[in-house]
Amino acid sequence: MSLNIKKVQFEHLTSEALYGILNLRLEVFLVEQKIFYVDTDFVDQKCMHYYIEDKGRVVSYLRLIPPGVKCSEYSIGRVVTDHAYRNKGLSSRLINEALKDVIGNPVRIHGQAYLQDFYEHLGFVTEGEPFIEEEILHYDMLHKNQDNK
Repeated sequence: MSLNIKKVQFEHLTSEALYGILNLRLEVFLVEQKIFYVDTDFVDQKCMHYYIEDKGRVVSYLRLIPPGVKCSEYSIGRVVTDHAYRNKGLSSRLINEALKDVIGNPVRIHGQAYLQDFYEHLGFVTEGEPFIEEEILHYDMLHKNQDNK
């Protein structure tokens, strides 16, 4: 599957891309996972947005949040992939691309508990005890993100 990653600051997102991103987030987080929260948290405007489209439709997405906005480090949030595109490595590609873009800087993620092994496989280390966020068990995880060349 040769779907390319797009990286765009909020102010450069097209209306079609933004609509596709928000639609995917709502489909997965609200409809599928039944997480009832306000998705538009005014953090998006400060983020770099990474996404993959197939035939003009956003099928995988995450946002890279700069230090000081939600955490003292860079953080990754809203990691989401359309159900039909899961287990194809799309989220891994997006996460690795975001990590590469801020190499040398630690990156934090609040990962849903069922994805703990997935994030650990990508190099994130669990810190502390699990916690509840939006009624779902999460782990605070940190990637040291050092250049090991």
